[in-house]
Amino acid sequence: MIRIYRAIAVVFLTSLFGIGALFVRYCIFPFQKTRIQNYETLHKSWKFFINILEKTKIIKLEIDNKDKIGSIRNSIIVSTHPSLIDIVILMSIIPQATCFVADKLARNPFFKGMVDLLFILDVQSIDEWLENTIKKIDSGLNVVIFPMGTRHRENETPKIRRGTALIAQKSHRDIVMLNLKSDSDFLQINQPIYDAGDKTVKYNLSYIGKIDTKEFLKKYPDEVTFKTEVTKQISTSLYKKQN
Repeated sequence: MIRIYRAIAVVFLTSLFGIGALFVRYCIFPFQKTRIQNYETLHKSWKFFINILEKTKIIKLEIDNKDKIGSIRNSIIVSTHPSLIDIVILMSIIPQATCFVADKLARNPFFKGMVDLLFILDVQSIDEWLENTIKKIDSGLNVVIFPMGTRHRENETPKIRRGTALIAQKSHRDIVMLNLKSDSDFLQINQPIYDAGDKTVKYNLSYIGKIDTKEFLKKYPDEVTFKTEVTKQISTSLYKKQN
């Protein structure tokens, strides 16, 4: 019975999330004067959604160093990636943040308008992708990245892509590393939305540390070496428990 309740609740709340995205994009954003206000509204609306998930006991979110994570500004943020709602969790805590989205989400009728306005498509050419990302960072935003590119379980150690290091090299912004983990599978790859299990999924978010990009650039002025060393540091920091 609990499993059925959770399945119905998750499907309903997922639909609510999509409808909410349309409402925010077309009923609130047009009356706001700046793009920063749009990001603040997104942050608050996603925080509200996470609160609903907690109130309905779909998830429980524990945050270590909450003030420190919530005060991150104008940085590149990398995190582990256990489930589909990870970006909603992170952007509900970190203000003025954007992220990369897949092309299929940009074609989704519920999210297309918001994606076009606030996010970065990951299907562009490398030059367009990098240019758009640097513009977002230079405007004062945080950019959230899952550097492994795919959802994974805690006992897995996926390969880290070098895109994060490239962004850091061109923007000279620091990389903040976070660890997000869940105690059970929820919205994993190939897992149906309605498969929400029979207990509250517990998430824990913690601050790992920071890569000082300027110091790394001094130490590794060569472009290839810089990207190699930064990528290695991200992998070691995010997955040190597994390695």
